[in-house]
Amino acid sequence: MYIIRMFKNKIYTYAEIKELINEELVNFNFIIESKHIFNSEFIKYRKFFKGLLKKTTKTKSLYNPDKFIYHYPTFNTYNNYSGRYISLTKEYVVDLDMTQLYKDFPNLKKDQELLLSLKPNVRSGKRPKNLEKDYEAERLRKAQLEDKATCGICHDYWELVNMDNQKNIIADHGFYIGFGQRNNVCFGARFHCWEKSPKSKIEYVKKVLRPLLEEVLKEKPDASSVERAINRIIDYKKAQEEYRNLPNGMIRKYRQQERDSGKYFARYVKDETCPEDIKKVHAIVKRMNRPSIMFSGQMVGEDLPLDTSKITLELLVKIWSDYKTRLENEIATFETAIKNWKLQPTPRERLGK
Repeated sequence: MYIIRMFKNKIYTYAEIKELINEELVNFNFIIESKHIFNSEFIKYRKFFKGLLKKTTKTKSLYNPDKFIYHYPTFNTYNNYSGRYISLTKEYVVDLDMTQLYKDFPNLKKDQELLLSLKPNVRSGKRPKNLEKDYEAERLRKAQLEDKATCGICHDYWELVNMDNQKNIIADHGFYIGFGQRNNVCFGARFHCWEKSPKSKIEYVKKVLRPLLEEVLKEKPDASSVERAINRIIDYKKAQEEYRNLPNGMIRKYRQQERDSGKYFARYVKDETCPEDIKKVHAIVKRMNRPSIMFSGQMVGEDLPLDTSKITLELLVKIWSDYKTRLENEIATFETAIKNWKLQPTPRERLGK
């Protein structure tokens, strides 16, 4: 059992960005064709076009007048609590070419002007059912045209390829490019599509879910777990106090180095060339992550109360039990799907009916 958080930034390819933009433009065109636009849609696409058409600019750093902070175009569909925000730089998008992007999407400015002209006609509330797009029918149509089929794990449509003298194999998907390789490829890749075989689910239960459940069963909290959680919260509060007592100049230097180093900062603070004061601040900042409890298979843990009197064995066991139950339910769902599996035609094969 660990009391820590972990986060990862996804790295995109230019092709993936193009596909994301295309998907948003298809939805935007549907809104235009429906002759109705609602407030949340207007806000979302205003950010979308503004982000893509933003010119790269730079401003002087508040902390170091000799350095600049750069502001880049973005792929931004974030609205309220959902959407995407991707800074369009080579740091986050490999093989990025903004000049090519504007050639691939020559009507962005025109579409932005069209959107803004509709502002007086924006309606409040949500899009009524009779004006909604049939997204499932659209997904199926796209899968038929592109010869895609269903992944048995993520249940989305993905490209079919021939591999190892077999047909109807799901291509790699769900990955990001980093350290010279594909990372986090979906488990369902390189299996037959769900329409043709239940093997991806069978293997996922056998190799992932059941071993994971066995590990979680061993991690049931006990009295020592409570003690570790309490000590972690005490150290978290102590780190906050230490940070508040640091000289402002040291903090500014640390934050500036963090911005300058970008995604390589974690590697930099371990290097022998990194100044000791930067390492000192970083060690404190790491201890200032909100205490949480995580079990095997979890990427983000459950936040713990900061009042140590509320950290009880009963609380930790309940968090553990809820997670264990979710795993058991997921196994049951997969096994039911396996039991009821039937051979089906792929989306493209349905066109032949």
